[in-house]
Amino acid sequence: MAATAHAISNASTDRTAITYRPIRRDDIDVIVEQFYLTWGVAEPGDPDIARMTSRHFTLHYLEPATRGDIAEGPDGTFMGVTLARVAGRPVLFPEVSDELAHVDAALNATAQGADALARTNAWHRVEERMEDDVAVNERAGAELELFLVAPAARGHGVGGTLWRRLLAYFAHQGVERYYLHTDSSCDVGFYEHKGLTRTAERLAADHPEEPAGDGEDLFIYEGAVEAAPAAREDGEVRA
Repeated sequence: MAATAHAISNASTDRTAITYRPIRRDDIDVIVEQFYLTWGVAEPGDPDIARMTSRHFTLHYLEPATRGDIAEGPDGTFMGVTLARVAGRPVLFPEVSDELAHVDAALNATAQGADALARTNAWHRVEERMEDDVAVNERAGAELELFLVAPAARGHGVGGTLWRRLLAYFAHQGVERYYLHTDSSCDVGFYEHKGLTRTAERLAADHPEEPAGDGEDLFIYEGAVEAAPAAREDGEVRA
């Protein structure tokens, strides 16, 4: 899933001052908040339900992740994140499974929360069916789980740098093909510009009996990975 988040900070930022680093456990809360600002659905009644489902989604994408990249400004402001999964590699945070279970239990503790969780899990099942229908996991060894860029990062090359770092990671892991899920609320043109191919789509108008999210159209995009440069015996890199 990918989109552009509402800004925590709109301050002007020099792209040379932006740093990129591996994700830490203490980054989760700010990612949840950005996810909520970007995709959170207003729930009637308890306003905490939408934040809880945003935490569910964030943990759901983090649970299988083998790589996480954070972009941040000079003052530590969140600028963007990628979470990715390479098949067969160890996950970043094994304890996330228990945390996700706690969030789901808290949602299930109320009727409204249980309803929100049921809709969320229905979304996951639709995505899984889409994957099975085109057998994407049989040919793609990696998945981009989450790609989120804050508006404070616009014009500073953050999205492009996160993307290049992601593909470099895939290449050095020997991945040849990868895929991602996205929907009509996101800038799908970004992926087409990057050369990915849409290999599955689920149009909301064709499924009025089973709407996904707020009626978005759902897509799977696939891409190829260029091989990583090979190291020569003298230590130099060969293109």
